[in-house]
Amino acid sequence: MPAAYGNKSRATHAAASDLVAMFLDSRGLAAVANHRPTRASDAIGDIRPDVSVEGLSLNVTTRHEYRLGADLDAATDTARLSESPVGAFVRWRGDRPVEQSPVVMTLDAFAKLIRLARPS
Repeated sequence: MPAAYGNKSRATHAAASDLVAMFLDSRGLAAVANHRPTRASDAIGDIRPDVSVEGLSLNVTTRHEYRLGADLDAATDTARLSESPVGAFVRWRGDRPVEQSPVVMTLDAFAKLIRLARPS
């Protein structure tokens, strides 16, 4: 994935990823923001999601225009390449608190998430 996934500003993207990870962590989920290398040569082969949360792959976008299909495809690809069972993306909205950001995933990923959440 490119360094600033779907965003023109690396700083905005990094801050939004940090906010998402901190919010999830504050809710008792082990979440870590994965910052991208600043040099293109260091980013080659970097397939980590923007936020790793308990083994799941979560991308973050702060772009102003909606690109639901492209963002969902990128999140799904990142999950597959990082061998995460579920991939999704957060559409951060700068004018709202981070907890009001929508999370988008495929129906298949949603079913996997529910299955993973059920007690054995």
